[in-house]
Amino acid sequence: MADFENVKQQIIALYEKCLETTEPFHTKIDVCIVPDYLSQMVLTATNIDVANYMITIDNFGISHTLLQHGNPISEAKRGQVAIEKEDFIKWIDVVLQPDKIVILENTKRSNLPQIQFEKVIENKKIVVKEVRTVTSTKKNKVNRLVFQTMYKFKKPN
Repeated sequence: MADFENVKQQIIALYEKCLETTEPFHTKIDVCIVPDYLSQMVLTATNIDVANYMITIDNFGISHTLLQHGNPISEAKRGQVAIEKEDFIKWIDVVLQPDKIVILENTKRSNLPQIQFEKVIENKKIVVKEVRTVTSTKKNKVNRLVFQTMYKFKKPN
């Protein structure tokens, strides 16, 4: 299992870099391999096998989330709560210990279905969408479950 304190610090550093850098870059952080229990939960809920996939977050997902779901005013108009820095740390818990997993429509880019993870944390429902990718590295293929976006709602009583 991954050293999550180190991973959390890497995610905070990547978040900060996304806010500070205007030059194009691509950085990904591999969190851990999908645990067996989670692989079984995803398979049961979606009929998608993610066994041995690497759970990954990158600057594209962080930047997209901040642009689309980071403004308190526009999120309030949608009945949502703006995403903050700490939510990118909570993302790990949402994916590893979800309350609910559902399959969504295929993405336009990869034409693969999105997997949505939901969890209530601190009286807020956090929704994370992930997509699957396959990266060819010489003889080995690295299958990834990659963070795509995240948003949150106040949980109704």
